Amino acid sequence: MSYLYHGSSVSGLKRLEPHKSTHGTYVYATPYKELTIVFSGRAGGDMTYSLFRTNNEPWQLVERVPNGFEAMFSNSASIYTIDDSTFKDINTGFSEVVSSEGVDILKEERIENVYQEIIKLEQKGVIKIYHYPDKPHNIPVDDSDLLAKKVEKIKRDNIPLNYAAFEHLLFLHPNLLDKVNEIGKLMDENFKPIAKEDLIGTYEKYIMLQMINPDEEYFLKSGLTSICETYPELASSLEEKSLLFSKLKEEKLEALKNILVKDIKNIPPEIIEGYMSKYKADERSFSEIGKEVLATYRKINVAETLVNKPVNEDVLKNSILLIGPMGAGKTTVGRSLSSELDMPRVSLDNKEMLQPLYQQRDKFNSFKEFEFFLTSSVLTGIETPTVIDFGAGHSVYEDPIMFMEIKSLINKFDNVVLLMPSEDKEVSLRKLSELKGIEPNSDKYQTNKHFVEMPCNYELATITEYTNGKTPDEISAEIISHLQNKDLENISHCR
Repeated sequence: MSYLYHGSSVSGLKRLEPHKSTHGTYVYATPYKELTIVFSGRAGGDMTYSLFRTNNEPWQLVERVPNGFEAMFSNSASIYTIDDSTFKDINTGFSEVVSSEGVDILKEERIENVYQEIIKLEQKGVIKIYHYPDKPHNIPVDDSDLLAKKVEKIKRDNIPLNYAAFEHLLFLHPNLLDKVNEIGKLMDENFKPIAKEDLIGTYEKYIMLQMINPDEEYFLKSGLTSICETYPELASSLEEKSLLFSKLKEEKLEALKNILVKDIKNIPPEIIEGYMSKYKADERSFSEIGKEVLATYRKINVAETLVNKPVNEDVLKNSILLIGPMGAGKTTVGRSLSSELDMPRVSLDNKEMLQPLYQQRDKFNSFKEFEFFLTSSVLTGIETPTVIDFGAGHSVYEDPIMFMEIKSLINKFDNVVLLMPSEDKEVSLRKLSELKGIEPNSDKYQTNKHFVEMPCNYELATITEYTNGKTPDEISAEIISHLQNKDLENISHCR
């Protein structure tokens, strides 16, 4: 049996259990105790330090930002000794090995100051430390190797090419701004150049995150020093932003609202202001409120990433989206349109047809969030003009922010057809209930009443087709007639 080491800021552990990380759900460990000590720092990553070695030379530990080691290694930690019997090498880097099983801890060694322990390792010749701005010969003086890493990640993960993709890099390494703009333009001619003034907003954003999560490390001191060294003319504006720390809770909430208004593209400011107004009388701390707002903000970011994916113009112009309450005939009419126009069809309620997406249901906190993901994924994944029949809930959202996001996507499509029995909502509800055999005042009745009365479908529709007394083929023919009047290119396929 050989020994491995695992570092943690948590003391007193008796067993290590697998946790989800970049490479999978594992217990991570290394045979090199010195690596475990470095990895026990409280923060840090590729943008703040580098660690490597050539052959059997000492490890090279390079501070890539001012005051980086102070922020990363000023904590205590525990180094746990474990046996290697269940571990395997899957090439995660840095001589790490992994175990898919939990492992018992054989020994705990407490370190009161991680950085002091690293200094001792340097004195023993195990590690060679380079303090900012010193670098070994194989690291570019201008840190351009970090830009290359960032570009590689953008391409690998298919990250949208915008300021957000480079924001963290530029906050810590603002000297790379011109190079980022050059390479951004080479990668995409529509890339919007980043201005040095954008760094002021980034600094404010990270201040906000630091106030919301005081136990986290956002390298504010490092970023402030780097920006002021590169662009001293921004110093006064950055100092003004620093005053946020001393503001009252109400002023912090106002600043947080302004950041949301600036960052969230698809939501009108008045919607965000309405959302934030509920916190004015909230007696919780700014940190507690901020965590709640931040969770919503992250959901919106995910939503905007989904709905802002590019969609082929031919798809937007010639696809047909069918929306409406339960029993409106969306599926039946969808089949008829697909046949008449010789177009493919997708049904959002068809779990077999969309099995890869439905398999992701458990990843979402609510079914409504999953419906949003499903709808936006299908709409942005279509490659040819398609007939798409929605489930009753896929176009109705009670959360105004979620609705505005899905609306920003659906509004890109020219042909959104609302199927409804009658202009009179009470008549529509009665007819739908009769058709589906729904008892008045039952839960299903109330649900469909909600779908009929909510304004979402009426806002989304470009065509409203009243269906009472008509067969599916007659409804289909009327829709085709509407579309012919709108010069639908694919109409030439109909009989």
